[in-house]
Amino acid sequence: MSTVKERIKEILLREKILKPEDLERALEEQRTFGGHLSKILVRMGLIDEEQLTFMLSEELQLPIINVSRIKLDPAVVSLIPMDVLKKYQIVPVSRIGGNIALAMADPLNILVMDNVKALTGFNITPVISRPKDIRDALEQQGAPKAHDSFEKIKKDIKEAEDLELVSDTADRMNTSQIEHLTQEAPIIRLTTTIIRQAVVAKASDVFIEPMEKYLRIRYRVDGVLREIDRMTKALHFPIVSRIKVVSNLDISEHRLPQDGRFKTILDGGKEVDFRVSVLPTAHGEKIVLRVLDKNLDRVDIEKVGFEPGPLARLKECCLRPHGMVLACGPTGSGKTTTLYSILRFIDSPGKNIVTVEDPVEYQMKGLNQVNIRFEVGLTFTATLRSILRQDPDVIMIGEVRDSETLDIAVKAALTGHLVLTSLHTTTAAGSIVRMINMGIEPFLICSAVNGIVAQRLLRRICPSCRQEIKITQTLYDKLGIGLSFPGKDLTYYRGKGCTQCGGTGYSGRVGINEVLPITTAVRKLILSKVGEIDIKVQARLEGMQTMREDALIKAAKGLTTLEEVVRVTAADEAPRFKEVKEGPLA
Repeated sequence: MSTVKERIKEILLREKILKPEDLERALEEQRTFGGHLSKILVRMGLIDEEQLTFMLSEELQLPIINVSRIKLDPAVVSLIPMDVLKKYQIVPVSRIGGNIALAMADPLNILVMDNVKALTGFNITPVISRPKDIRDALEQQGAPKAHDSFEKIKKDIKEAEDLELVSDTADRMNTSQIEHLTQEAPIIRLTTTIIRQAVVAKASDVFIEPMEKYLRIRYRVDGVLREIDRMTKALHFPIVSRIKVVSNLDISEHRLPQDGRFKTILDGGKEVDFRVSVLPTAHGEKIVLRVLDKNLDRVDIEKVGFEPGPLARLKECCLRPHGMVLACGPTGSGKTTTLYSILRFIDSPGKNIVTVEDPVEYQMKGLNQVNIRFEVGLTFTATLRSILRQDPDVIMIGEVRDSETLDIAVKAALTGHLVLTSLHTTTAAGSIVRMINMGIEPFLICSAVNGIVAQRLLRRICPSCRQEIKITQTLYDKLGIGLSFPGKDLTYYRGKGCTQCGGTGYSGRVGINEVLPITTAVRKLILSKVGEIDIKVQARLEGMQTMREDALIKAAKGLTTLEEVVRVTAADEAPRFKEVKEGPLA
């Protein structure tokens, strides 16, 4: 091992990748705690995995391959036990005669090559791969294949002689027995297939629900629940236990709700996070998995669905040096995406931006992001008090859940900070009434709040089967749009249904919104403690476009259907000041 260490030291110093004093710190860490020098250097931030890989490749004249993106031969992979592959973080790539090409992150580790040679009897030819690529490849080897289906896996479970499933085993099994059950290959395959197929279907939530005599699996796709399968009730306990294990939850607790999260890596190296909620019900524990899409490409204020007028109003509210901007709507309406798109819009090297979330849903460079941990006392309130001592310019609070958090957020906005947060209300005007109900004085709301955006998500028409339809006044009135018919037949669109959208006519979602700036006239109404309707009337007199109107514009553009408009948005009680110039109402 000393030879290996000296070789790495020689390369790092000669190429001036590290300073001698930094290398000495890493060596001292190794002498104290042990471990591989390369891993210590990466952990200490002295060198990154990519840099280390290229440095070793150039010096040792070994090729670099991405093992997560090549098709591995199962016969070659099976030459080395999976536990050995995971322990040493290696992947056998190919076999020619008595030689195995072995992908390694550290090809200088002679001990690993000697152990594998002794285990297999083959000579080892090392190739270099990034540690992340090796981890991804090993994850894929343990994952179910694309052709796996619920029916096939359930048949395998039924035929397995060593796997005994009973519908109610919680009271008769200890922790070690439960853990053993969750490691059974058929249960791992079934659970992983449920998760992977949800990602393929672009589901936002997975529901694993015990009924009286069966287990129901449902996905929420484009905001609508779809039943995927019904399974024997005997599979409920093993699946729930498996998800608890990967989420680091208490597998022996069946009486109280639990929350957790886990991450999985799909084909192609895509990482997907899942937020887990376990809820005891009359027929057993129900699990809901929230699929967290971390694709930053859609976190753009120009692309989240704002029309030009509301977008200009929102930007004006966000560019003020201090104050509060609220994003409102129910769970799953895209509030967090909107908040992050605002952060991306206002972000600059000269601003100290801190976010407080439960959990952090997007990783953005340049931001200081705090993950709430209630179990150790790291709550929204405690974190915000500490953040205010860190001299922030912008604070993003994932969600205001109680009066104390809202009070601190309002005071932060009043003391020179720009605060972005979300609130569970149905309309922009209703958010003001909600804040007063939570104990915030009207004069504080007038001083602190810059603007409020309320939003929803509508199902988007499938572009592969979209077709025009004509809407007459009779049908328009029957739909209950709530606005006057313009006097001529209108052209709208609808999805016919095809293989691309699974026959639904919809694929994806589009956002609708209403933006309420807190103007002088609105402030006077807030101080008067008037109701939601009066505030909405004034906002519309000043040109606010409601969610119903925004939805109709989206429908006229062929992005969604009138049925979606009526399903998701409520009719506007307050009168309009002027007709919407774009869209069907001109």
